[in-house]
Amino acid sequence: MKNGARSRTDSRPLTRIQRGLEERSNLWGRLLGQPLLWAVVAVVACSLLLMPRVGRYLPEWDSGEVATQDVVVPYDLTLPDEAATEALREEARAAVLPVYDLEPRLPLELAEGIGRLFSACRAGTAPGELAAASGLLVPEPMLVVLADSECGLQLERALVDLTLQVGGTRIVDDLRALERRGTQGVVLRNLETNAEQPVSIGEVSGAIDARAGLEDELRTRLLEQDAVARRWIKPTIEFLGANLEPNLVFSRAETARRVRNAGEQVSTVSRVFRRGQVLIRRGDTVTHAVGTTLRQINDERSDITKYSTLAGITLLMALMVAGWGRILRRFGGVSGWPRELSMVYLLMILFVALNRLGLFVATSMAVNSAAIWWSADAYLWGLPYAAGPITVFVLLGMQPAVLFAVFTGLTAGILLRGDFEVVVFALAAGLVGALALQRLSDRGRLSRVGIAVGACNVAVGGILALYRGVPEMPETMAVSVAAAFIGGPLAVVVASSLLPVFEWLFGVTTDMRLLELSNQNLSLLKQLSLEAPGTYQHSLAVGNLAEAGADAVGANALLLRVCAYYHDVGKVQKPEYFVENQRGANPHDTLLPSMSSLVIQSHVKEGLEIAVREKLPLPIRQAIATHHGTKLIRYFYSKAQDQSDPDLGEVREVDYRYPGPKPHTKELGILLLADAVEAAARTLEVPSPGKIQSMIDKIFTDALEDGQLDDCALTFSELDKIASAFLWVLTNMYHHRIDYPGFEFDRRQRKRDTGPLQVGSKAVAAGG
Repeated sequence: MKNGARSRTDSRPLTRIQRGLEERSNLWGRLLGQPLLWAVVAVVACSLLLMPRVGRYLPEWDSGEVATQDVVVPYDLTLPDEAATEALREEARAAVLPVYDLEPRLPLELAEGIGRLFSACRAGTAPGELAAASGLLVPEPMLVVLADSECGLQLERALVDLTLQVGGTRIVDDLRALERRGTQGVVLRNLETNAEQPVSIGEVSGAIDARAGLEDELRTRLLEQDAVARRWIKPTIEFLGANLEPNLVFSRAETARRVRNAGEQVSTVSRVFRRGQVLIRRGDTVTHAVGTTLRQINDERSDITKYSTLAGITLLMALMVAGWGRILRRFGGVSGWPRELSMVYLLMILFVALNRLGLFVATSMAVNSAAIWWSADAYLWGLPYAAGPITVFVLLGMQPAVLFAVFTGLTAGILLRGDFEVVVFALAAGLVGALALQRLSDRGRLSRVGIAVGACNVAVGGILALYRGVPEMPETMAVSVAAAFIGGPLAVVVASSLLPVFEWLFGVTTDMRLLELSNQNLSLLKQLSLEAPGTYQHSLAVGNLAEAGADAVGANALLLRVCAYYHDVGKVQKPEYFVENQRGANPHDTLLPSMSSLVIQSHVKEGLEIAVREKLPLPIRQAIATHHGTKLIRYFYSKAQDQSDPDLGEVREVDYRYPGPKPHTKELGILLLADAVEAAARTLEVPSPGKIQSMIDKIFTDALEDGQLDDCALTFSELDKIASAFLWVLTNMYHHRIDYPGFEFDRRQRKRDTGPLQVGSKAVAAGG
């Protein structure tokens, strides 16, 4: 019978609602499911849109020619003064002192090596192995000295003392080069302590020259040593000269690095040109400076024709596009991320195009303005940079909106040829726009976001003005402030205009739309509260249950609460057939069970018709269609079996089941359980925690055994959490109250509740 019910359900139009498809959007839905296609389109389109305009539009003349027309600066710009900058760099490089490394450990290491040499010699090491044992260069004549002296201690001490004495002075590799380089002084860098000391050339001119003076210094000192025989002096000088390295060495690499850094640290000298400034008059002779300026302006525009620029922009766009996949998998929901990813790529193209259009309009207005203080910068501060992040926040949430703000800032900077200030300005506007949206409950309050973004624009614009220097003309500052503030409301206007289109185009139900639908003063909910007040109260209670269950498992609580408000809206057509709205006789007492079953089932179909008429979003329509799944209306099925005539055939179970479909998401599964639990809870005469727990367990078990939760992704662990959340809400809802003396409400209520009419009504409530 279950298979029969399934085939009956599948043949109905509701399956298209279950799958989220409509006839008009089949092709569009399939296209949105191809994020890779849209990624390629986004990279290509954004790269082309971000390429600056190509072309030379100012005349170029060589120095000495006569200008044939007046030439004025078309927009505010700053150009580098290469000649002045290079002169300052040369001056900075020339001021760098040469660096000499001082190594104080070299004589100590040589003294230790001499000790090892004599120790090995006295130990009987073969002459050919003494060099390896000591780690020193030992010429053949020195081996003879060692043999003659029998490796004596006196000779060893003499050589060690001599090494420490000579090594304690400064031994330079080339004294003449030192004096030539250090005319202004040198920097001595102690490699052991890393300490540096600038000294004059006079302080180091007495250093020993390793090439010319070291041999004489060693001979003089050896002649003073009694332990060194005169025939040993020459071999000893050769030995010490081969091993005694200069301890003051010119550091070519470090000096070159400092020279290079000194040049790089010199700020580029710039020339500032204002829009409308005259570069040259017709008939004037072109100077070298004017000719260079004209070429610089044109080169600035023609440089973008290089393939490297296009490749750089394309790679940057590819990097941004690639980052969205992980962001949406992490924060955008696993089930819908391909469509959301395609949506983001389309939004990237759209808002890059809007920024490109805004740049064109701002530049055109500035060029055509009569007042010289109406610069292009003033208009650029008024572009709606926050519109993209605001739109993405409403559609996808905070984290994607933050990334989109970064994207907006980067693309704005690329459009303006790497303008750092525009990057900061656009990024700040986007972040403030997204953050200000967090506390909004409907579109009507978006104006507050516009004011917040406008105020942020003014503040950031002021900070950037201080950073670059306040403009000379107060009029320019006033226009910039006004444009910056207008940019906030303008961004909200753009986002508000586009959001309904995006919601319809992408089939997205935003949190803002859900918050609007949760307004209890809306006409449909107002009608439900007046014509079916019991159903209305039931829907509110289901909303509380469903929201608690969603919070317990990390589902969309806001969506569930709003779906709960509308899930039984179909009962407004025949409210008297549902027990929560009955105040008198039960009309089901006069109907056949089959007719009662059809009436109960019809509230789903009628609810869908109302939802379509009222243009409720797809998730709410899905909730209406699936909140009973294909459950059996047990009371009337049992009643039909009791009243059935065997001669007329067996009562078919499929006729007493809801048409479905079954819930296919966590949220819809939670709603089905919340609806059944809340209806059953109203039938408990004494709603103690134990009875509530038993009732919840039975309803959950029945739903599982009946296969109602087969198509949704709820796990047993999540069902336990949902059951606990339901228990907590119902226990607090039906908490014990004290009895007032003399008032026997409970006794009279129990007497009324024991009648046959109410028993049947409770069954209707629990089943429908």
